[in-house]
Amino acid sequence: MTQELAVKKPVVIGIVGGIASGKSEVTRMLGAMNAVIISADEIGHRVLQLPDVQESLVSIFGDGILQESIADSKKSRQIDRKKLGAMVFGDTQDKHVMRKKLEALVHPRIRELGRAELGRLVKEAKYPMVILDAPLLIEGGWLPYCDRVLFVDSPEAMRKQRVMERGWTEKEWRDREAAQLGLVAKRTSASDVLVNDGTVDQLKQRVAEFVASLSL
Repeated sequence: MTQELAVKKPVVIGIVGGIASGKSEVTRMLGAMNAVIISADEIGHRVLQLPDVQESLVSIFGDGILQESIADSKKSRQIDRKKLGAMVFGDTQDKHVMRKKLEALVHPRIRELGRAELGRLVKEAKYPMVILDAPLLIEGGWLPYCDRVLFVDSPEAMRKQRVMERGWTEKEWRDREAAQLGLVAKRTSASDVLVNDGTVDQLKQRVAEFVASLSL
């Protein structure tokens, strides 16, 4: 009698680190190594397109956060993420309060969609790794779903250079980073640390070493 082989559960890996530390590059490299990626940012984009979410955001922040877009020759109004970000990122008490209102509204919806997608991918077990790419992985309550948490560590000077190349001001970078959990807390919560302080080839080698440590 032939015994059916058990399906091996994929390893769920959360990615954390500072802004512009190279998390997206590490995620892309893992994707090239047969990992499937759940992007909280992509889910967030979908959430902001939900009519009830848009209505609630306008009631809180005003219709100044809307912008017109044209798709299939039809005009529609969508949330302008840059305008919304300018209203919630900063070191003033007012912006802190507004950011909390935004998070209370959208984070539960992002978690709901993301966890459904994660459950499906784990059940299907078509990939050896599932990557959770979420800027607020720890704050957003994703930590219990991770088997490993990888902290991408990059020097501050390199991170500053990258955000400048993105067209950000240093204040925008500092404000957004201040709105997240501190780097020390992120690193402490991680099971693994990957240093990104060199070339792309060096980073690729370190990612390959991390994957090898998983014994997939």
